[in-house]
Amino acid sequence: MWAVRVLHHRGVWPGGVCSSAFVKGLAVIQPMQILVLGPEGLGRSALEETLTRLGYVVMAAEARPDGQAPASGDIVMLDMRGEDADWGHLAEGLQGDDRPVMIVSERPRRLMRALSGRPAGTMVMTGSESDAGYKVALSVCQALRRNALARTAAARENGRVRLAAL
Repeated sequence: MWAVRVLHHRGVWPGGVCSSAFVKGLAVIQPMQILVLGPEGLGRSALEETLTRLGYVVMAAEARPDGQAPASGDIVMLDMRGEDADWGHLAEGLQGDDRPVMIVSERPRRLMRALSGRPAGTMVMTGSESDAGYKVALSVCQALRRNALARTAAARENGRVRLAAL
């Protein structure tokens, strides 16, 4: 069982951090939701606060050994900074996930290679962190997510139904 904690959203939705959904033919603007997976501690807390300040809705959970990420969130972010835990168990579970994955790490990891080439996309963020860097990386992830949702909608319209974790 996953323990997911949803942080409060401050209500500031700057450009580029919203997604749209259609309800009865009308576009409804929603803040992008980011699921942050990583060990609980100061690093993940600071990351959660940064993302919330930038206007995202943030949910956080520790990575579990069963390899499946919770289905919540538009983007999955793996906080791999400073932790020597084995993240390999997540590779298989995230391969078929249709959400973009963003990895935050200070050094290369085997999981990065394992997740490269995913149809939903994998982004790696290393080096010094900045708000601008997060905004650019998450804008790319947002575009990947929109593309995946558009492909799913087109497949449904053409009679090919493909289930997606939303």
